[in-house]
Amino acid sequence: MKRVFWYIAISVYALIMIFPLLWMFSTAFKSSNEIFSLTPSFIPEKFTFQAFKDVLMMDAYRRYLGNSLFVATCSTLISVVLSSLAGYGFSRFYFRGRKRMLHLFLSAQMIPGVLLLMPIFFIMTKFKLIDSYLGLILAYVTFSLPFSTWIMTGFYKGIPRELEEAAMIDGASRFQAFLKIIVPLAVPGMISTGIFSFLVAWDEFLFTLTLTSSEAKRTLPYGLYSFMTQYGVEWNNLMAASIIAIIPPFLIFMFLHKYFLRGFTSGALKE
Repeated sequence: MKRVFWYIAISVYALIMIFPLLWMFSTAFKSSNEIFSLTPSFIPEKFTFQAFKDVLMMDAYRRYLGNSLFVATCSTLISVVLSSLAGYGFSRFYFRGRKRMLHLFLSAQMIPGVLLLMPIFFIMTKFKLIDSYLGLILAYVTFSLPFSTWIMTGFYKGIPRELEEAAMIDGASRFQAFLKIIVPLAVPGMISTGIFSFLVAWDEFLFTLTLTSSEAKRTLPYGLYSFMTQYGVEWNNLMAASIIAIIPPFLIFMFLHKYFLRGFTSGALKE
């Protein structure tokens, strides 16, 4: 009886969580007339892909999509490279304050991003990086790098030191041992940090709104926001644009989720 109660509770909870997503799909396939009907229905009376066609024909939407792909990809690559090097240093070299620094990296994730908005805005203004791709990329690297370093440190700790020590005995330098022995074994951890960094940059809205001023530099979250105007909201277009926006992270997570979970658990068990 207790198990049945839990199944019912979990099913109700899952339904509550997934219902907005189902309504989003339902709205995207409705016509404008049906959306504003006085008797809304969950299942569209007539399925139509017109909203997807309209969205994909918008030059502005394609530009926002391209900007998001560029910014998220660049910030991901930078985060993976830097966190891989930093994680290796924290896992292999012992120095004063090492554990405290790692704890600070982890606790940095607890700070609400809005608290960093003004300091980052002033720094970007000082270095003339407002309304530039570089400014957005550096901001997103700032968010993802501490936690990515923490993940990579835990991952390196699971790789035996004897492997690189054997390579160095055979004449390899430490950097060669790192590059040829450790990096290939750490690829799953790098994929995990890459997914995390990509998701951080992909769906961020507040900083792209603050650090950019021209339409040419803004990213997809702002593009979705721009569907809401003073004259109303084309809900079917907005929902279609949202569905297109979730396709890249959905595909990445679907094919690489095992590395994502492995990286998180490695970081949890070590240090």
